[in-house]
Amino acid sequence: MKIPFLGAWRQRLAIGSATVGSAFSLLAAPQISVSEIQYNPPGGSDYEFLELVNVSASPLNIGGYKLTTGVTYTFSAGTVVPAGGRIVVCNTRSAFLSRYGSTGILLGSGSYSGKLSDSGDTLTLVDSVGSGVFKCTYDSSGAWPSRANGLGSSLECIDPAGNLNDPANWRSSTEYNGSPGHAGIGAQKSVVINEVLTHTDPPIEDAIELYNLTDAAIDLGGWYLSNNRATPKKFRFPVGTLIPAHGFRVFYELTGTGSPLGFNSRGTGNDPEFTFNSAHGDEAVIVSADAAGNLLTWIDAVSFDSAEHGVSFGRYPDFTGPLVAMERLTLGTAIDATYPAEFLSQFRTGTGASNSLPRVGPLVFNRIQYHPLTNQDEFLELINIASTNLPLFDIRFPTNTWRIRNAVNYDFPAGVVLKPDEKCLVTPLSPVAFRAKYSIPASIQVFGPWTNLLNNAGDTVELFKPDPPQEPPHPDAGYVPYIRVEKITYDASAPWPVAADGTGAALQRINPKLYANVATNWTTDAVVSTPPAVTATLDGANGIRIAFTAVAGHGYVIETLADLGSGTSWKTYRVLDPPSVSALVEVTVPFSGSVLFVRVR
Repeated sequence: MKIPFLGAWRQRLAIGSATVGSAFSLLAAPQISVSEIQYNPPGGSDYEFLELVNVSASPLNIGGYKLTTGVTYTFSAGTVVPAGGRIVVCNTRSAFLSRYGSTGILLGSGSYSGKLSDSGDTLTLVDSVGSGVFKCTYDSSGAWPSRANGLGSSLECIDPAGNLNDPANWRSSTEYNGSPGHAGIGAQKSVVINEVLTHTDPPIEDAIELYNLTDAAIDLGGWYLSNNRATPKKFRFPVGTLIPAHGFRVFYELTGTGSPLGFNSRGTGNDPEFTFNSAHGDEAVIVSADAAGNLLTWIDAVSFDSAEHGVSFGRYPDFTGPLVAMERLTLGTAIDATYPAEFLSQFRTGTGASNSLPRVGPLVFNRIQYHPLTNQDEFLELINIASTNLPLFDIRFPTNTWRIRNAVNYDFPAGVVLKPDEKCLVTPLSPVAFRAKYSIPASIQVFGPWTNLLNNAGDTVELFKPDPPQEPPHPDAGYVPYIRVEKITYDASAPWPVAADGTGAALQRINPKLYANVATNWTTDAVVSTPPAVTATLDGANGIRIAFTAVAGHGYVIETLADLGSGTSWKTYRVLDPPSVSALVEVTVPFSGSVLFVRVR
C-alpha cells in the first residue's frame, strides 16, 4: 500500500520595519471582576450567590454599580471593596446566613432580584454612570466544570483579571458549597483514587485503592466514599481508618461479611452501600466531612467507562495521571479473575501497590492522517498486535461489532477477521473509491465510509469492542456494553509531530505495543529531507516576500506568528501541494505590523 506522504521542515524568519504608525483604542482593564458563582446550589436557589473581587491595588467605591443581566442588583452608596477584597451578593439573605454565616464575609445589603439559570447565564456589571465593567457568560455543559451544576461545588474563577468567558479559566470549588467571601483553596491533592476494579465475580470483587500523596499519615475517619457525586454520603470510613504517608489502602465490597470496612458488606448495593456499575461505567468520589457528617471538601473524583471482567482502571502515570485500563491488577495480591472462587478471601488481603502499565491492544491505531494535502483524503490505519487471529465482532453475537467513535464514527461490518500483524484502513470514502484512488492492493482490507471529519487542529479517536450482552434477570438484560480499547488525543502542535499538520505526512505510531495516548510514541511517515533555504524581503506595501526551492514530491506549509513569546499557536497562511518537478517558489505574506515571524515546514 502506498499513501502519499511528504517531508516537513521549519525555518523561522523575523522581519522588522523601521516605523509603524497605527491608531487604536484600549479599554481600561476593569478594577472589579466576578470571582465565584453559585448558580445551582444544594438546597435550591435560595442559597445562590455571586462573589466579586477588587483586582486593583486600591480600595474601590462601587456604590451605584449595577448587575443588569442574569440577576439585577444595585450596590448601596458608599460600598467600598478593599484592594484584593471580595464582596458577596446573594439570592435570599436569610438562607445565605444560615449556611455561611457572616464572619469574615463582606456581604452586600439586601438580596438580588431574579435567579441564576441552572443551564447557563450572562452576568453584566455596569458602573454608576452606566459604563460597562464586565460581561461574563457561564455555562453548565461542554467544557465548563460539571460539579458546579447541582453537585455541591460553586464555579470559581482561576484568574478574575483574565478571560471571564473561557471555561478553562474556571474550576469547580474544592470546598463543598463554595467559599463565599474568601479565595478558594483550589485542588488539595492529599489522597487520590489510584485504582478501581468494577467488573467482578469471585474470586475477585469490586475494590478501590487509595494513595496518600503526603508525608504524614491521614485519618480518613468520618470521610465519605461514593459512586455518585450527587449523593456523596454513601459509605463512611470508620473512625481511626488510617492511610500511611506515601502509602496505599484498599477498600473492598466485603460482601456478606457485615464489616464496617466494606462498602457493600451486606451485598445489596443499595444506599448507604454501593457497588460499581461496570456495564455503563461509573464514578468514584471522596469527600471529607466533620464529626457531625457535614461535608467539607472534595478530596478526589474520577469517572470511568464500561469494564471487562477482571480488568481494573488505574492512574497512568501512577498517582497523578488519568484512569486507563490496566495491563494487570495491582491491588496487592497475585489473585485475579483466573483463580478459583475460593481465593476470594486471599484476594481481600491486598493492601495496594504501584500500578502496572496500561493495557494495549489487541487492535490499535497505527497511523492517523488527519490533515492531508488538497485533493487527498484522511484515513486511519489499524493493526492487530495479537499473536492470533482477531475477529472484530462478538463470536456469540456476531452482529455486535467493533466500532470507532468520537472524532469520526464507524461500525465494522460483521465477519471481519484480522490475522496477526495484519493492518487495515478505515476511510471517509467508500472502500472501492479509496482503493482505486490510491492503488491499494486487494490483500489490504479497506473499510468505510466513516461519518464526520478529523479536526486539523487536534482531535480524539477511540476504538471500542462489544462485551457480551447483559443477561436476565439483570435489569439491563439485552444491553451491550462497549469496552474502550484505545483512545488517542492528537494535536497539531508540539510535542506532537508538527509535520503531520498539512504537509501530506500522517502520524505514525512508533511502537504499536506500547501505550499511545502520549506524543512520545508518535512520529510521522514522512521522508526527512534537507530544509529549504528561505530568503525573505519586504515587498513594499504588500508584505513579506519569501522564496525557496520546493523539491519535487514534497509539500510545504507556510505559517505566521506575531509574537514568539505570546504562547499563541502558529497560523497556517498557505499549504503548498508538492510540485512534479523541483521549482522556485515565491510567496508574498501580508504584513502590516512591526514584527512578523514566518516559518516554512
